[in-house]
Amino acid sequence: MDVPTVLKQLVEDGMTQAELAEALKTNQPTVSRWMRGEREPMGNSMVRIRALAVRRGIAGIDSQTRTRVPIMGFIGAGAEIDPEYESVPPDGLEQVDLPLQLDDDVVGFRVRGDSMLPTYDADTVVVVYRDKGIATSSLLGEVVAVRTADNKRYLKRLMPGPKPHLYTLESTNARPIVGARIVWASEVVAIIPARQARHIARAKPARPSARPQRGATK
Repeated sequence: MDVPTVLKQLVEDGMTQAELAEALKTNQPTVSRWMRGEREPMGNSMVRIRALAVRRGIAGIDSQTRTRVPIMGFIGAGAEIDPEYESVPPDGLEQVDLPLQLDDDVVGFRVRGDSMLPTYDADTVVVVYRDKGIATSSLLGEVVAVRTADNKRYLKRLMPGPKPHLYTLESTNARPIVGARIVWASEVVAIIPARQARHIARAKPARPSARPQRGATK
């Protein structure tokens, strides 16, 4: 299915062009040009369109294309996850096959907790960049995966904090975490319901390493 058809089906499913633009992190005129076939979405825009079509139950673009993604553990949406106790091999605790094409530098986490309902159900697979290398401050206002200085991993909306270099982590259904120091953050590339994440294999547990890994796998 091509991009204009998918976008038109999303509109017929009840989304306005303005809502589509917000979900796809672009503007309404750009969405309108995509729908008319005047421009082709590239890179992360195409990833977001595919992911949105999956979430809304609409047949996606190039629906036969799938990506195998390593699951690196859990991320807390209300539940507190301490990655220090996870022994994660480089290829993840398991591999899942997702119904869309993604970049090579992505990893997945399974959601624990209910503070980000209704968008992020428990056991939903959240796909993020392993090590994007962009400033945390550039993600303000977005729902992001973060790891804090006290080694906790959360899925929250990132907002300004009370002091420079400190942030507030907001939930949909829980109290915010105020004054968090962030050591790693990534935008959410895709949200895959548990039923659509096809399990491939479970990796053998690795022995805990004395040296922590970088980025998302911590």
